[in-house]
Amino acid sequence: MANIKITYKDNVYEYAQGVSLLDVSKDFEENYKKDIIVATVDNRLTSLEKKISKDSAIDFFDVTNILGRRTYIRGLCFLFVKAVKEVLKCDVKIMYFVSKGIYCELLTNNLISEVTVEKIKIKMRELNEANLPINKLMVSRVEAIDYFSRTNQKDKASSLRYISNSTISLYRLDDSLDYFYGVLPCKTGYINNFNLKYIDDNKVILLPPISYESDEKLKFEKNDKIIDEIKVQNKYLENIKINFSSDLNKLISTGEYGDVIRMSENIQNSQLLNIADNISKNKDIKLVLLTGPTASGKTTVSKKITSYLKWKGYEPILISISDFYLDLKDRVLNEDGNSKVEKIDMIDTNQFNKKVSELLEGKEVILPKYNFEEGKQQLKEENKVRLLSNGIIVIEGIHAFNEQLTEMIPDKNKYKIYISPITPLNIDNHNLFKETDNRLLREIVVNNKINGKSASETLKTWEQIRLFEEDLIIPYRKQADAIFNSSLVYELGVLKTYAEPLLFSVLETDKNYDNAQRLINIFRMILGIPSEEVPSDSIIREFIGQSCFKKYK
Repeated sequence: MANIKITYKDNVYEYAQGVSLLDVSKDFEENYKKDIIVATVDNRLTSLEKKISKDSAIDFFDVTNILGRRTYIRGLCFLFVKAVKEVLKCDVKIMYFVSKGIYCELLTNNLISEVTVEKIKIKMRELNEANLPINKLMVSRVEAIDYFSRTNQKDKASSLRYISNSTISLYRLDDSLDYFYGVLPCKTGYINNFNLKYIDDNKVILLPPISYESDEKLKFEKNDKIIDEIKVQNKYLENIKINFSSDLNKLISTGEYGDVIRMSENIQNSQLLNIADNISKNKDIKLVLLTGPTASGKTTVSKKITSYLKWKGYEPILISISDFYLDLKDRVLNEDGNSKVEKIDMIDTNQFNKKVSELLEGKEVILPKYNFEEGKQQLKEENKVRLLSNGIIVIEGIHAFNEQLTEMIPDKNKYKIYISPITPLNIDNHNLFKETDNRLLREIVVNNKINGKSASETLKTWEQIRLFEEDLIIPYRKQADAIFNSSLVYELGVLKTYAEPLLFSVLETDKNYDNAQRLINIFRMILGIPSEEVPSDSIIREFIGQSCFKKYK
């Protein structure tokens, strides 16, 4: 049998033609902290069961890497769906990532209990210990639609009607056949660390491991405000009869998306009005603090809430924390010669506290404006402000909840709003569209529009941004007085027209190629929506352009 050359970490090795990735991985498993779970072949994510027939460049990943983590979570979801079907004879709706867990609904008419959840967890353990194969099958799209229709999985059958692929990949686990967006582990034995927590009624939280330590206790820190927001959004989607992407696609295909755009915008605006109303009822509140992760829509929300507060009789002053960056010459640089602008140390917190305190004392102050091109603050007379007797200060930025910024201000004078696209539209019962992907697509579009950055450049830095968010923003979310969901049910259709062409620019030789293809494959399930009917004050305008609040340079 002929040999092939496999390049791994810049070294070349020879193997027999037809060798499986699983067999090759055993030669390099000592380089990894955990079991290798997935591989890339020429930058394409691939199951370990695949056999290599030609010279290739490969890499391996365990669950401590984002590619391995995604693969693990998809496998865990399949394991969970299978266990629920065996225990309760019903399906599952996998809905949203929340507090490092996955919020799920068991689609049964019977009330469940903690005992029921424990039975499901035991069944999942049994499936894991059986080390069953998870096989990938290629079938025609028509065959897949027919199968899901016959097995009463209307959500999947409907979603597949809107893609043009002639063939699709299904995964088989024992007697269960399912469709997932992305690669799964090749055996259930890899899925050995998880937990399942009862919430209420027929809702549960599925907990994948975070640090992947074997002795880790997987716990769920419940945030009632986020859970309540999810329930509100689900009720809204039920009312307008859009539960999955296929429901939206049906309206797009008949040109009836205009009403959906207007309804979505009206819902968001009414939620912000309610927040403004709650603020106006508490006369102690002097500071409104808004934060959220990257591409959550903080700029638009801060300007909208400022407008609504004015309508409530206030004279608001809007302050952006980014205007208080230290001058470049005053920053402490890292070993690589760069400064981490995301860190609170890059903000002149002393000046910030002083300016805000002086405003609250009724003094006239000049607020700085940061010049990013020159890397320094600018103080101009035109930025001189004074807080009136009916004034209120609105502060926006990723560090807004950090006490170092407002440590001189009593808590009773603060109202905190956390902003994020919490509940994007699901594709089907088992495939959710993640909030982080929603924000990533927004970031790809706006980075290209403002800075001319390619999709590859944004993809390259995204995971580092996510690490900063987990450290600097997410831990403060529990302090929020209000959670604002900045997602719009129609926005994936609009984002598709802007982001999809940019994603196609990521070449096969690029290390970000698989991630780009993952997003392109999701877009294949969404029909495009023209942006003409998107209002100028919409959050989505912050990213696609022509916002009445923010002018692009």
